[in-house]
Amino acid sequence: MTQNTTEKYSAAEWEHLRERFLNSILNDTEIAKLGQNVGVSWPFKGSDETPAKYIRYEFEELNTVPGLIGKKKRVQSLMDILRETLAFDDPFSDMVDAVESESAEDDTFERILAKLKIPMDYPMAFIHISAETIKHLKSQGIDTLIQAIHFGQGLALDAQIGGDLRTFINGLGLIDEASVMQHLPYRRSVGNLHLAEAVGLMARDLDEPVQLELLSQAGVSLSDDQEALRKSATPSSIEASLQITMERFDALCAWFTEEAEELEHICKKGESVERYFIPINESRRECVATTLARAKFGIPKSERRGVLGKLSGLFGH
Repeated sequence: MTQNTTEKYSAAEWEHLRERFLNSILNDTEIAKLGQNVGVSWPFKGSDETPAKYIRYEFEELNTVPGLIGKKKRVQSLMDILRETLAFDDPFSDMVDAVESESAEDDTFERILAKLKIPMDYPMAFIHISAETIKHLKSQGIDTLIQAIHFGQGLALDAQIGGDLRTFINGLGLIDEASVMQHLPYRRSVGNLHLAEAVGLMARDLDEPVQLELLSQAGVSLSDDQEALRKSATPSSIEASLQITMERFDALCAWFTEEAEELEHICKKGESVERYFIPINESRRECVATTLARAKFGIPKSERRGVLGKLSGLFGH
């Protein structure tokens, strides 16, 4: 940091930063997280504390923004974070340059996926983003994970659809494993995508009454409020939801073939299915996932009763 304060914090410098961040995929990333990566602290945290919140203001207007009023050092810290983020070698500068460049040679996210051992051709439909975004991506002919990422890079900040996709891309770009695990069945420290986590994400996204129904059928004791919520859903709605879930389960098994064979073997041999789902690392989701797996692979025909028994007859092996 050798530039003098007048030059470094001029209106021209701020305009340069605004222009660079306007269409950057980092525009919706928390400033505090960006600051951690470049060694500059930011006093505010929250999903709304992003570059997008501040770059809409002219340089002179920054002094009127709540939290920055009379806080010249905070303005300096903000500009330091944005400046150093753009200059940071790996992966930030590559990402920002890639967003600004129309070159077809950009392979930033290919390299990030390779580092995390995530297959680029993982089906787009398996990304855990909203059904609306999935539908929009399908309408654009997007089939794979890497295609979805490149499409999301080109989305305008004010696009009505795809905000969740941008959030996913931001987390992936930062190599934030916890964020990636919200959208992909990624296994921390080991890398790659796995069936256990895929079923866990599917279990997480089930409506609450459906989850409670599965927990109840697994023998989990529910509170009075949970029991009332479970009973608030009609049997037909629960069956319809579970049928869609089991169809997705089938599709996941077609992708994770070796892991699906292992899970089927465990279920049919009466081994500990619970152990298979330990990597989910959340007891409730592990239980829901285990119940779904047993419905698919482990309920003998003579014991198939209720909605899970019916679905096991339709989708089980």
